[in-house]
Amino acid sequence: MQNKVAAAAGFAALTFVTVPASAQVAPGGDPVLYWNQIAMANIDGDPGLGGRAYAMVNIAVHDAINATMGSPDRSYTGSVANGGGDSRAAAAVAAHDVLVNLYPTKTAAFDAALTASLATIGNGSAKTTGMATGQAFASATIAARASDGFIAPFPTYTPTGQPGNYVPTTPGPGFPVDGQFATATPFVMTSPTQFRPGPPPALDSIAYAVSLNDVEAIGSINSIVRTADQTASAFFWENDPERPYLAAAIDQSLASGKSPLENARIFATLTTAIADAPITAFDAKNLYNIWRPVTAIQNADIDGNPLTTADPTWQSLLVAPPFQSYISAHSTVAGTAASILDLVYGTGVGFCATNTVGTRCWDSFDAAALDDSKSREYGGIHFSFDDQQGLASGYQLGAYAFNRNLFGAVPEPATWAMMIVGFGAIGASMRRRQSAARVRYI
Repeated sequence: MQNKVAAAAGFAALTFVTVPASAQVAPGGDPVLYWNQIAMANIDGDPGLGGRAYAMVNIAVHDAINATMGSPDRSYTGSVANGGGDSRAAAAVAAHDVLVNLYPTKTAAFDAALTASLATIGNGSAKTTGMATGQAFASATIAARASDGFIAPFPTYTPTGQPGNYVPTTPGPGFPVDGQFATATPFVMTSPTQFRPGPPPALDSIAYAVSLNDVEAIGSINSIVRTADQTASAFFWENDPERPYLAAAIDQSLASGKSPLENARIFATLTTAIADAPITAFDAKNLYNIWRPVTAIQNADIDGNPLTTADPTWQSLLVAPPFQSYISAHSTVAGTAASILDLVYGTGVGFCATNTVGTRCWDSFDAAALDDSKSREYGGIHFSFDDQQGLASGYQLGAYAFNRNLFGAVPEPATWAMMIVGFGAIGASMRRRQSAARVRYI
């Protein structure tokens, strides 16, 4: 059976790089922000599984904090503990226990962070009760996601031999990985197909030819049209689709003085939506089964399009990830994150992120998402239609997650009528926002 061990050996490039928030949170600071920083510093490997991990951590943290405060919010995992106790202790143990379960080789780092967190809380019944509350919600979160399909075996794949269909690329494991995401249980969406896009352009269309010729020029390892900044963008975003947005959220929450409960809502909403983005992307990848640009360009003589020309020697700047091209998972994550960050912190918020490649700055979350998306074309590993539709699907998913409000305050009965009216207004507003976003980015 094709499995993740084989994929890890065959495709070692799927790794994360650290993107810290510019302002570090101390162990005695906001526990939501502190433990997201701990997660960011230690979560590695497959980005899709990393997204799942962030979501699980933040579900457990939100529900634990909520329970210590008398449950003013909806609980994602339900009423699994009596609650009460110190919210900081509850959040720390909840995050720690989920992280240890998912990344046991990092236990020492998580234990050290827990010790540092708990040392800032005075001993007593509030502390011990809070710790028990955190443990209960961590266990509930782990149990709820134990059979969610994210870590199921990769689906078996046999190349069809048809022009346009995916052919495993080299270097790589020889088969597409991560296809199981397409049927995983979503965190927020009602089904994996909820935001399924329409098909990509036909091989014999003008739109396909334009996209292929564009990526052939700008994404070549020997490109003479790609700028230095575009090259930097390709390498910056290569394997880290989530962390810059989480770092930005930490900074903005610190700057705006949000409370731990507010941050618990925000980060649970953001990370569960981000975790659903690969489900949307891989649903489309498996369904449409589109070849990567390197295969398309080298074999353009069989695509039936008179506007394309084969170049059997063409190579992309970046190594193509070992799975189908349409839609871009990076772009789907980018659109999802930017949509929620816009709605929480506002548009036009500038920020910077740093990793081992360098530092990049943007004047808005939308600008970062567009840079993230376009970077896949600069790297030669995606067509423009992969990225454009990925962004569009991501913006739809982000707006849906925000408006579904799974972690929001439980409304008083008298407010239901007002909420019904409000939801209609929000829906109309988001439709206008998404239309504008599509005009802007596609």
